[in-house]
Amino acid sequence: MSKFLLTVCACGLLLSPAFAEEKSPEQQRREESNQIGLQKMDWTRVVASGANQRIGFFYAVNPDCSASGDINIRVTKQPEHGTVETAAATSFPNFERENIRYRCNQHEVRGQQVNYKSAEKYVGSDTLQLLVLLPGGFAQEVHINIDVR
Repeated sequence: MSKFLLTVCACGLLLSPAFAEEKSPEQQRREESNQIGLQKMDWTRVVASGANQRIGFFYAVNPDCSASGDINIRVTKQPEHGTVETAAATSFPNFERENIRYRCNQHEVRGQQVNYKSAEKYVGSDTLQLLVLLPGGFAQEVHINIDVR
């Protein structure tokens, strides 16, 4: 009887919620990358064929809305059917209402803009990847799917 009870207890432990809540490899990778300051992002943008269009604006500001440092953007995968360029720019940030920097949404801030232009008359999909290095040792890997119409 004790072997039976031991087996039942072992099976119960294996089926317990502690084991059932194991994280997928993707969840584990994202949590580990967040611990070292790296955030992975997937975006989709829709652009007009042949038009030079802004597809991203990156900024880092202090609570008083001043820039908290420089942003460095590296294109780690070039698009196959167009070109991408980065440039210093000013634009309006987009902080959520709960963020201490929400009031900065009313003012243009300094940052880096990303522009994309497809090949003339190209219609279809394209992709590119960016590494955005932010002040304070944080970074974002951004994968951008582009729907060219």
